[in-house]
Amino acid sequence: MNRTGTNAVPSESRLRISCDAGEAGQFRADTDSVLVTVSQRIRHLDTQGMWDSVVVEGKAEHNGTLMVRVLVSNPDWDERLQIACIRSRPDDRDSLTALGTNLDHIPS
Repeated sequence: MNRTGTNAVPSESRLRISCDAGEAGQFRADTDSVLVTVSQRIRHLDTQGMWDSVVVEGKAEHNGTLMVRVLVSNPDWDERLQIACIRSRPDDRDSLTALGTNLDHIPS
């Protein structure tokens, strides 16, 4: 990664996922879409279990815009909450914004 936070990538790469899961291993792949769920052990209503607390979803929209959404979830909520949406338009040479970031909290 250079000092601006970018890596040179082949033109066909849309998204890259990198995961370091400690002793379980590492993973890295270039892809067109990604869905990552992070679960954690919780105690809820006197039982313990795994809860999907964070979801990261990346995909290309129909107009070529790349979108990555970050969703959080709580067993006490009725629905997930989007806490971030990051968009890029790598094929649009006229775009003056490398990354558009929306940090509004939106029910999902």
